[in-house]
Amino acid sequence: MPPSIPAIPWAPADPPAVQPFAADPGTTAGRFLLRVILSVRRVTVPAALAATLWQVGEAAVPVVMGLAIDRALSTGDAGQLVLWIGALVALYVGLTTAAKFAVQLTAYAIQLLQHRLRSTLSTGVLHPVAGGAHAPDGGVVSLMTNDVGRMANGVQLVIMPIARVVTIGFIAVSLLTTHWVLGLAVLVGAPVAVWLMGVLSERLSRDTREYQGLLATTVGMATDVVAGYRVVKGIRAETEATRRYQQASQETLVGAKRNAGLLGRFLMGSGVVTGVFVAAVMGLAGWFAVDGQLSIGELIAAVGLAQALLPQIQSIANDSIPNLAGSRASSARILDALQTEVVVAPEGDDTPSVTQRPVLEVSTSSTTIRVEPGELVGVRTDDVTAARVAEALLDPRESGSEVVVRLDGIAAGDLSARDYRARVTFTPHRVTLFSGTIRDNLTVTAAAPELVTAAVRAAACDDFAADLDLPVGEDGNRFSGGQLQRLALARALASDAPVLVLHDPTTAVDSVTEHTIAERLRAVRTGRSTLLITSSPALLNSCDRVVDVPVRVGGVA
Repeated sequence: MPPSIPAIPWAPADPPAVQPFAADPGTTAGRFLLRVILSVRRVTVPAALAATLWQVGEAAVPVVMGLAIDRALSTGDAGQLVLWIGALVALYVGLTTAAKFAVQLTAYAIQLLQHRLRSTLSTGVLHPVAGGAHAPDGGVVSLMTNDVGRMANGVQLVIMPIARVVTIGFIAVSLLTTHWVLGLAVLVGAPVAVWLMGVLSERLSRDTREYQGLLATTVGMATDVVAGYRVVKGIRAETEATRRYQQASQETLVGAKRNAGLLGRFLMGSGVVTGVFVAAVMGLAGWFAVDGQLSIGELIAAVGLAQALLPQIQSIANDSIPNLAGSRASSARILDALQTEVVVAPEGDDTPSVTQRPVLEVSTSSTTIRVEPGELVGVRTDDVTAARVAEALLDPRESGSEVVVRLDGIAAGDLSARDYRARVTFTPHRVTLFSGTIRDNLTVTAAAPELVTAAVRAAACDDFAADLDLPVGEDGNRFSGGQLQRLALARALASDAPVLVLHDPTTAVDSVTEHTIAERLRAVRTGRSTLLITSSPALLNSCDRVVDVPVRVGGVA
């Protein structure tokens, strides 16, 4: 039976089902961060209690040692010595146990928040409520990794800082019982020191968000270049892509150096503030001891408490305040992504409508490719033109005027993204599989379960995919390039799309298997329209018609 308080030994085998975080219009970054942090109170409350016991226990060590000196060593009472040594041992056992639970529960809370934040981004960015099918850029990678990690770490703001504030209060009360001036100095000086460090961190907070934006842009650009490398090569844009990445990388490097400099100046300033404050408290304690107002045990306790005060304030300055700055910046970036509206064509009486099995037309400057319902049409052209045609079919709204896509004579750009995707399925050359099994990857788009078996055979996957419950590995790393292409083709065929566009689906497949696919393709697509962009003779021979798109120097034919 699992415990009421989750801990590492009882972690669930599967990630828990979670609800996405709400990102209502008008929500500020601070409120969104607070909403996220407070969503795991069942973990953070016991974690904060354990952390408080841990930190207060460490601060109580010099108090116990001072009492042992005054009541045992100075009097020579062996019984008192044994008693206070036992108390010291029990204190260490208690604080180390509390530290263990605090660290475990904090790590658990961070993992829970990371899982829920990534689920929220997956729902809000990759599957928007409006039904749009906009393709997120590579910046989503940075959101899913860097920003999610920083924001989830913000949960520590309600664990360790609370424990440290309570510990500072314990130190102040202990010093009050030792000498009222020392306690008053801590009660007044500690809030002033924290306030000064907050003032010092304002510039760092603003710059941290700017730097994280630069970093996300660079990561996104690198991801997009790698994902679209074939297109970049096809349009001979390697030099321009390299130049843009180098420029973005240089700007990010400048931002990193500036941010590191601000962080260094903040740490130096906060170190001066905390150092002066603690030195003043220790100096007062030494003065009172010399003046005879403190005993030896009280002096040791006061000095130990002052030393215990230093890491508490330093941690707030060096860890909690920068953590707050980074968490707020990441919260703003994630909130911006979730609140970005997807532009979708209005749906109503004035919205253009197309049939369920439309006529597809792809027009370049000199050629129109027409695919009638039920036809299998091949397109033979060079890599540059093929890449531009494929890009237009993938996202007609972003294709510009070079290539125009129409369904039943209606420009695809005038249709809603939902209507277009419901009729046209595009399978890019680059293969992407999801973690899980073969069945998971094929059934995610399958129109009906019985289509999966037919699609596996048509894509010639039956020689290695007899067991559909085999795991594919991360990004399909359990299979060869040819096997991955065949699985991607099977997934596309299982969708039973009214119009299916295949872009070079067999470039990594051997010639014998390619002929097998060519022979089986027509049967599985009977009654459906298929546009095949390829230079493979075997695949082109299986088509009803082949359209040769000529090449025009400097642009699309």
